[in-house]
Amino acid sequence: MGMPSPSWDALVRENNAETRLRKRRRRQRLMLWLLTCVTTAALVVIYVIVKDISGPPTAAAPAALSSPARALSSPSGRHRIAAKPTPKASPTPAVTGPRVTDASSGLSYQLLPSPWRQGCPATLNTPMFSWSAGENAVAGQVVISGSTIDWHGNACSGWLQQQFQYSGAADLETTATSLVGALDPAYYTGLVHSRTIEASSGMQISGHQAWMVKFLMGYSDAASEGLNWTSELGAVVVVDRGAGEAPAVFYVSVPANLGTANVTVLVDSLRLSPPT
Repeated sequence: MGMPSPSWDALVRENNAETRLRKRRRRQRLMLWLLTCVTTAALVVIYVIVKDISGPPTAAAPAALSSPARALSSPSGRHRIAAKPTPKASPTPAVTGPRVTDASSGLSYQLLPSPWRQGCPATLNTPMFSWSAGENAVAGQVVISGSTIDWHGNACSGWLQQQFQYSGAADLETTATSLVGALDPAYYTGLVHSRTIEASSGMQISGHQAWMVKFLMGYSDAASEGLNWTSELGAVVVVDRGAGEAPAVFYVSVPANLGTANVTVLVDSLRLSPPT
């Protein structure tokens, strides 16, 4: 076997070197292309982030409109709450039409149209309650202990009786609640019923502090007792008359067939003037 000539070996080596150089260049071009793609993607992400940050701010409602009171910074760095403005009392609207005037207690209130008529039913005067004025309407007849009697819707007024303790305006709520509890057995025991308190709140009548408790009577045996109604809405209002004066009391109770909305009408029509 013969030996390869030196010139052939040199040619092979030169060819191998060129091959390696071409491969290296291809790798370099590939790396450069990949680097370009990564850089471009990074620039796109940065652009999106910058655009989002620099976009227009979202509109927000001013704090003064979203809350009646807001925290304010004082020079010392502490915070205080801005006090809510005290609402001004709206002027008492003028009243028109016929009215019931209670010269004894000083209360007056609207006289409802027929079938309502002047006068508090005499049967409502008891050793615990005494009424000096009022109005009433017959709701229907009921059967109590085998006897058939007229059942009235009524609105009556008078002074707070001495058996109910009262020392001033701070006792208005307690007194009104006690009156509702005492009226229940005095006037409603003859019928099977349940009582729920619908509202209890302070109010003003002709500039005097007052408290109203509104209650609802439900009659579960209405049919067997001869009732044409299954519920009755009532309210008690106690009005402070100042130091040394007994408060005025207003009591209203209206069966559903006479229109329970009349309870609100009568309470809203209450006015107080000095007794005569």
